[in-house]
Amino acid sequence: MKKKVLEVKDLETSFFTHLGEVQAVRGISFDLHEGDVLGIVGESGSGKSVTSLSIMKLIEDPGKLKNGTVLFHEEDGNVVDFTSLDQREMNEYRGNDIAMIFQDPMTSLNPVYRIENQMVEVIRKHTDMNKEEALKRAKHLLELVGIPDPEAQIHDYPHQFSGGMRQRAMIATAISCNPRLLIADEPTTALDVTIQAQILELLRKLQKETKMSIILITHDLGVIAEVSTHVIVMYGGMVMEKGTVHDIFYTPAHPYTQGLHESIPQSTAKQKERLVPIAGSPPDLMDPPTGCPFSPRCPYTMEVCLEKASPLFAVSDSQEASCWLLHEDAPEEPDYEKAREAK
Repeated sequence: MKKKVLEVKDLETSFFTHLGEVQAVRGISFDLHEGDVLGIVGESGSGKSVTSLSIMKLIEDPGKLKNGTVLFHEEDGNVVDFTSLDQREMNEYRGNDIAMIFQDPMTSLNPVYRIENQMVEVIRKHTDMNKEEALKRAKHLLELVGIPDPEAQIHDYPHQFSGGMRQRAMIATAISCNPRLLIADEPTTALDVTIQAQILELLRKLQKETKMSIILITHDLGVIAEVSTHVIVMYGGMVMEKGTVHDIFYTPAHPYTQGLHESIPQSTAKQKERLVPIAGSPPDLMDPPTGCPFSPRCPYTMEVCLEKASPLFAVSDSQEASCWLLHEDAPEEPDYEKAREAK
């Protein structure tokens, strides 16, 4: 049986603005095992990135981690609750045991320092290597991630790299200390299709070679299908559905997950076939719905959906969904086509 690497329980994170509290993450829970790739998918504003920043304890004012625990399982079996650590203690784990690839490498890499300086600093901070050894490892990592002529280009500044090369440099820096857990937040955003495929292939290769666990955050279901072993679907700061990648793509149980599938172009579709968009807009997390966050947009909304959010019901041994339609007392399976037309 695979070892558990991460346990997230009832995580809640809010941002306290002058207009009120923005409830960005509202009680999500999940486990991650060794060697697994967990894809977290959802629309912009669903709480994906805030979840990753909460795990890393990188939430800054006016944000606050209100509730929940983040348990990290070390290789020796020791379990550490990240939420109980201060920033100094957390720094011992960041970059060493748990690393992160941020959305925009141009804002994550310091523009006034060469790639060499930034990578060597990270490696020396978390290892006993001297400067010469750290530089040698940095060059090797750049070669590993596919940077051409790393001997020369390691001396370049970030602005001299293309978008794909900067992303590769970020990946090289993130894996420099062999972390057990890598969080990749939109690692292929703003990259062209060719570079995107190369980055995904690189992540897949690194995961197989190092056995590290990965949390992949994206709004692109195609990226999720390419790399992930398990998937969490988020909406309105909550988990709508979770299961294996096969479960989510072949037997989606939540109306929101079904809606995401229907809004994707199909390679087998006829030329003039229209996509089916999800009607309405995401909820205002400053004043979220009392019940299911998807109820204002769901074509199958029942009275109970407006009154309280559904717990996660088991669909199978590997799949759960937060929908009252799955409750044993729910009415018979609705006519989806008729409901959609009525909507």
